[in-house]
Amino acid sequence: MKKDVLVTIRDSHITDDNKESYEMTTRGTFDGNENEYIIEYDEQYDALKGCHTTLTVRDGKCVSIVRTGAYPSELVIERGKRHNCQYNTPYGSMLIGISAQKVKSGIVDGKGDLELKYTIDFYGGVANQTEMTISIE
Repeated sequence: MKKDVLVTIRDSHITDDNKESYEMTTRGTFDGNENEYIIEYDEQYDALKGCHTTLTVRDGKCVSIVRTGAYPSELVIERGKRHNCQYNTPYGSMLIGISAQKVKSGIVDGKGDLELKYTIDFYGGVANQTEMTISIE
């Protein structure tokens, strides 16, 4: 049963010796159970205004993030596997590789955290290390 939730996304990106962190809170929806669920929300960053994101978690360990709108993208984050993904930004489109070291779902009854840790590579060279926590209230 779909319900309204508050979605908070905290992420940090480490590139060489540089670390950047971001946080976004928005209203969204949650539908499903602790092993299979969908979180949807509208992007709040100025550059992505008008984009809609659907985050699907399967078996509590494989996450698909699909963004629609001006910059459509699909990322697949699955521990122990590398996925090639098309990623569109206001600065251009790119094919990236994503290798996840951590996918931990702690969402029960539509509340809790989804924790992700993964590397992004371009042409086989690691570009950055990302850690992301998506909290649902």
